[in-house]
Amino acid sequence: MSEAELLTVDDLRRRPTITIREYAAFIGVSKDTAYEAAARGELRVLHLGRRVIVPTAPVLESLGLGAADEPVGDE
Repeated sequence: MSEAELLTVDDLRRRPTITIREYAAFIGVSKDTAYEAAARGELRVLHLGRRVIVPTAPVLESLGLGAADEPVGDE
């Protein structure tokens, strides 16, 4: 995925994790702001070696959109 390509909500529902750069672009902040939020504990992340990845379920839940396996809306 190129840096210019923005993720959609459907993309987040299909993927268990995203990069912190993808997260930053999705919510409209700089990557530095996203890394700082992670360092302060404001953003739930997973550290795998030097990689920092963001679980998508908490992101969707924080936006009131539900996780991938949860129905959304009047279903």
